[in-house]
Amino acid sequence: MRDIVDRRNACLSALDPASLLTNIMENAAIGFVMMTFEGQVLYANRAFCAMIGFSETELLADGIDHLIHPDDRHATLSTFDVIRSGQAQSYQLVRRYFRKDGSILHALGAVSVHRAGTAGHPDVVILQLTDITSEKHAEARNAALHERLKLAVETSGAGVWDVDFSDEIYRWDSRLHELYGLKDGTFSGRLADWEGLMHPADVAGVRNEWRRTMDSSCHFACEYRICRPSGEVRHIKALAQIVRDRDGKALRAVGTSWDVTDYKRLNEEIFEEKDRLRITLASIGEAVICTDAMANVTFLNAIAESFTGWSARDAVGKPLADVLRIIDEATGDPAPNPVGQCFSQDVSHYRASGIFMLSLGGGVFDIQLSAAPVRRADGEMIGCVVVLQDVTTHRAAQKKITHNAQHDGLTGLPNRATFLARLSQVIEETGSGPDHHALCYIDLDRFKTVNDTGGHAAGDALLKEIAKIIALSCSKKDVPARLGGDEFGLILRNTSPEEARAVAERIVDAVCKMEFRWESMIFRVGASIGIAEISDRQSDGAVILHRADLACYSAKSSGRRCVHIYGLDDQSQSAHNWDDGKNFAVGN
Repeated sequence: MRDIVDRRNACLSALDPASLLTNIMENAAIGFVMMTFEGQVLYANRAFCAMIGFSETELLADGIDHLIHPDDRHATLSTFDVIRSGQAQSYQLVRRYFRKDGSILHALGAVSVHRAGTAGHPDVVILQLTDITSEKHAEARNAALHERLKLAVETSGAGVWDVDFSDEIYRWDSRLHELYGLKDGTFSGRLADWEGLMHPADVAGVRNEWRRTMDSSCHFACEYRICRPSGEVRHIKALAQIVRDRDGKALRAVGTSWDVTDYKRLNEEIFEEKDRLRITLASIGEAVICTDAMANVTFLNAIAESFTGWSARDAVGKPLADVLRIIDEATGDPAPNPVGQCFSQDVSHYRASGIFMLSLGGGVFDIQLSAAPVRRADGEMIGCVVVLQDVTTHRAAQKKITHNAQHDGLTGLPNRATFLARLSQVIEETGSGPDHHALCYIDLDRFKTVNDTGGHAAGDALLKEIAKIIALSCSKKDVPARLGGDEFGLILRNTSPEEARAVAERIVDAVCKMEFRWESMIFRVGASIGIAEISDRQSDGAVILHRADLACYSAKSSGRRCVHIYGLDDQSQSAHNWDDGKNFAVGN
């Protein structure tokens, strides 16, 4: 043994103590910092430089006092004062430092002091620092998790219980005592006493569920009633987790229990209210469709099923746009989703006209539609109720009345009032653009002969034929009309002089070539047409119509079966200029 000690001493005496200490500190896994009490760094090993992110040169130049977290600075200085005064030779502390990248270094440190043996030399403080940042982060996460768990249990109102199957004692917390109407700590812990607090009708069900869990599961869930000492009956929901060993033997269980009485009562009230609502919606005579907040169908009454062609079973869960196919009458495109409009505009939506619906079976219905949002008590929209009315018959009658009011009952052409309204519209359009239009005034020649010879029935039949000729001689953009008696009007939109003349001549030619047969008689009639310009130079419809009438009179005076444009000088029929107002007449 003496030889071993001698050999050790010989080895140690051969080493340079200063070099050995430097090597140990430089290659240590923990940080070493040597500094004066004034904050000047004398030495920092590689481990500390790696921890803090600064090089030793930077630390020697700037020190580490400014890297101490502000909240730890006072405690650090107090520690140094204690060591400086000689009250302690060493000290352990946990401090935070700012790394070079701005992150926080949590360090466990041991502080000691080396007193200078020579007068005039400073005492040296030695810091030994271990990086515990990851441990601090884990500690913070665990603390936050524990706090959240504690808060969740408290806010949920749940009571917590556990049992160690080695002693079969059930332990309750104070909240569980409160749920059962007992004073804290008065529950015996015996399972039989717990079952004694349950409603007698529910005990067997709870036992069976607990037995099933113990035999083949780790999760217990059950609802049952309890009878408090006051006689009040409450509903309890219980959940538990069974902990087993490797062999599957149950070791212990941890569970929670909630009082769900108010929830059960609310559910019953909601179910009753919902049932009343369904009966009401099924009983009314209009189609009703309900949706959720995503505009998916949740309900159709019997009228809506018949109306749309969808059964409630097939429609529920589908987007409203698939079940309710509504079309804009003006464009022929799908109309906007009424539920989407309710949600986007936050108001009820109503549309009385301009839309029709396509049923699943191909039927077409004119409808009126209203959509109203369904809100929770806090105002949030959670769905929508759409009410539909079939107004096909009503709207058809209304359209017929409107059509009869605007059209001639004999020929089906627009009547004089409609013609004048369209003329005013064309005049307004002319005032906002460079286009020119024309008004043709058409008067039949020898119509009185047909009436006098064949009677009014023959005259009416002839007027229908003439109306067809005029309608077929113009385009859809033009406006033919019967102005009264044997007089017709025609608005030619966006015409050039040549186009206006060509249309008028085509009508005159077709009328003159027509052989009108009535019983055993054959009649030939003619037509005279006067044309007046519609331009921004004249905005009075009555004046334009009067000019066309005068031009028609000039056409008749020229020998009938003629076309005459207002403004033509009868002595200069060989020349005309539409834009300058100089017009012409042509006789057939």
